[in-house]
Amino acid sequence: MVLVHHQTHHHPTTSGSGSLLERADLSHPIPENARKLAQLVEYDESRVEMGTHSVFVREARPPGAHYAKATVLFLHGQSFSSATWTENDLLRTFAALGYRAIAIDLPGSGQTRGPSLSQSQKPTFLMDFIETLGLKQVMIVSASMSAQFVIPLMTSSRHLSCVVLVAPSNTHEVLNPSSYVVPTLVLWGERDTSLGPTAAANLKNLPTVKLQKIPDAGHACYLHNPKCFENLCVNFFDLIRSYHH
Repeated sequence: MVLVHHQTHHHPTTSGSGSLLERADLSHPIPENARKLAQLVEYDESRVEMGTHSVFVREARPPGAHYAKATVLFLHGQSFSSATWTENDLLRTFAALGYRAIAIDLPGSGQTRGPSLSQSQKPTFLMDFIETLGLKQVMIVSASMSAQFVIPLMTSSRHLSCVVLVAPSNTHEVLNPSSYVVPTLVLWGERDTSLGPTAAANLKNLPTVKLQKIPDAGHACYLHNPKCFENLCVNFFDLIRSYHH
């Protein structure tokens, strides 16, 4: 067996943004007035019909008629539903900060009707959902098992502008890290001793990645330490948006 060493050439912006992301301080607190504003945000519930699935959607939009900076799509973990993102006013806080925040019940969970999906069908389902809503350049927050929907799509930036993977599953399937071009923030709670540290080890060589442990939190770190979780996500989103403009 001959091992050929391939030289990897980074596009200047990629390696630049990678190191910039690594150095970035994502802990700036969300302004208090945004948290107050979150109380004024209303939830919309709707269904999106997609062939065999009727997908239940919760959505929070920026208050007033403000144009959304970007769309953030929240995907829950196994044995959860989209309701997990309404706890602690999470979706409303993102909306108050100017993001269109969408959380869905994944097939086989919550109020979404239709068959459960095999692992290989999951990325296609997510792509179809994004296209059905006519979304461009989505930011994704994916918890735990929902990484199965997201990781295979991260080799192309056609649909995704960035991804937050929260203690993601299936990271052992990332065999060629340099091909995963979508900027990624990997978060996990400090008390998470299984998926979180494994994911951090498996994803540390992505071209543009930041690994961040959340204090005082277990596996569902967004429920245990929501303020820290929100700060990290929002600062990451703002940083990504400042690159793309």
